[in-house]
Amino acid sequence: MEKNPVNCVVGVLFAFTVLAASGVFAAEKMASLPKNFRSWTHTKSTVIADKSHPLYGFHNQYANVGALKTLKSGGTYKDGAVFVDSLHEVEVKDGIQKVGKKMAALVMIKDMKADKTGGWIFAKFGPDGKAMQIDQVKDCFECHTPVKDSDFVFQKYID
Repeated sequence: MEKNPVNCVVGVLFAFTVLAASGVFAAEKMASLPKNFRSWTHTKSTVIADKSHPLYGFHNQYANVGALKTLKSGGTYKDGAVFVDSLHEVEVKDGIQKVGKKMAALVMIKDMKADKTGGWIFAKFGPDGKAMQIDQVKDCFECHTPVKDSDFVFQKYID
């Protein structure tokens, strides 16, 4: 049976659309920040006010449905689980710390094919939403190795 090139292209586009919607990407294809992540469940906020700390900033963390399910129940995350950490400067006025200018968005996507990083793809996007260059192992995964027992996810679900 001869393959129809149009059907092949349609099949590839369909597969890419399914993968994009589920949040499963190869590291080099993580070209955009997940859309509407702020409509996902807000799972945690953290403030690191020390400007010399590598994770300085005001962190608002979000989980998609797949990530939230495992965050609540524990265990190993399934492919397509996504966490987004929206990172802002810490603004202090009258002794009150609040969210300042957006600095970046950090993304973790579960993809078991990412064997060098514990089954996670790590990405960083600038305030303009454009992908920033990172070393997934040195800049991200090495810090996550102490929490291997929680599938390399730092946060715990708090009701």
